[in-house]
Amino acid sequence: MKAPVRIVTLLGTLVAWLVLSASSALADSPVGGDWPGAPERSYLEIGVLFVGSTVGLFVLISLFGLLTARNNYVPPQPGTDLETTSGNAPVQH
Repeated sequence: MKAPVRIVTLLGTLVAWLVLSASSALADSPVGGDWPGAPERSYLEIGVLFVGSTVGLFVLISLFGLLTARNNYVPPQPGTDLETTSGNAPVQH
């Protein structure tokens, strides 16, 4: 791998680690009856949480795939030979 890919991979890993480690802050309430209840979330907040995280993960995986893809196939040089058939024989594909 080249240096830019390594840097982007490192930064992507750091961002993913920060997001995953901060996800515990999204807990609605601690376990136990002594704690006050958590405020209710609206449908918009729930949608942003689930759809936004899904889209973010899709973008992160797509960027990783694009950065690590390799295009090593080199087609052969075209030849100048012509293949001909004799008579009315059908061309074999």
